[in-house]
Amino acid sequence: MSSENNTNSGLAGVIANLKSNPKALVILGGAVAIVLFLIIKGESTDGVTAAKVSVVSIGSKVSIQNPNTDKGNTILLAAPGPVGLADSDNDKDDMIVCKQVLSGTTATLEEETTVNYIPFAKVTLNDGECSGKTGWMPKVNLK
Repeated sequence: MSSENNTNSGLAGVIANLKSNPKALVILGGAVAIVLFLIIKGESTDGVTAAKVSVVSIGSKVSIQNPNTDKGNTILLAAPGPVGLADSDNDKDDMIVCKQVLSGTTATLEEETTVNYIPFAKVTLNDGECSGKTGWMPKVNLK
């Protein structure tokens, strides 16, 4: 037998194939770059984080605070759900109990529910311009 009939196997065969085939070398390099990118990207702790929902019980006193800003106001709704959260069209105004629940307003928790994976809390406001009114707001606004 001559040495020409022997086939390369294992790592030596892969290296020989990469030396003789430049396209394979480019494909291998691209695959390694993609894997490294995904590993580095996966380790990032920046980006979207889950909202922190306070653990409160019915009847407890809570403070209203918008988690998005330090001094942001919150909307009190007539029913739990996304109506009025992002906009205040005139046809949705009947769903809004109070448009300006100031940050730091105290309230009493009356009831809890979940709508479309968003926990909502029914509260009765204890102070502020909407004192005494009862309505719903996302539970992330309670502290």
